Amino acid sequence: MSLKNLREMPWIGERPVLDLANTVVVGAGHAGGDVDLLADPELLELWRGKALDRELADLPLQDLTELRGPVRAALDAAARQAPLPGPARARLNALSARAPVTFQVDDDGHLTEREAGGPVAAAVARQTLVLAAGPEQARLRCCPAPSCGMFFLARRRDQAWCSIGCGNRARAARRGG
Repeated sequence: MSLKNLREMPWIGERPVLDLANTVVVGAGHAGGDVDLLADPELLELWRGKALDRELADLPLQDLTELRGPVRAALDAAARQAPLPGPARARLNALSARAPVTFQVDDDGHLTEREAGGPVAAAVARQTLVLAAGPEQARLRCCPAPSCGMFFLARRRDQAWCSIGCGNRARAARRGG
């Protein structure tokens, strides 16, 4: 991943759950290590400015880091079509219990579900569980391209990479160049 893309973070801003999970860029650091956007003060501030949910972006760093662990573990398992790890599942279940949900019937007679406040960590935990074990789980992917590892929702059944750039990098790496 280019330094420009790292600073622009085009993958941030789709869903709060993905915004938090995608604060780790796999293999993009020195000697193939990961880049942790939360560990670099400049990248953290850029991420805070781009994150979709303002309450999430404003959480203290320690709270963000603690929430990210079970969120990433759950999404990683779900993207591999594996059961959610017990500790992540238990932590997310406990947090999500504090995210109240209401149901309403709209003008067209359709039932809608809405979150009704609560701590942002609870809402993110609940959204993680819905994404990791709900109907969109089949669309959840982890980009296998070099220097990426971003979680994304596939728009097509055969979509393997999160972006065209990642697809190009992956094909170039396979060709050896």
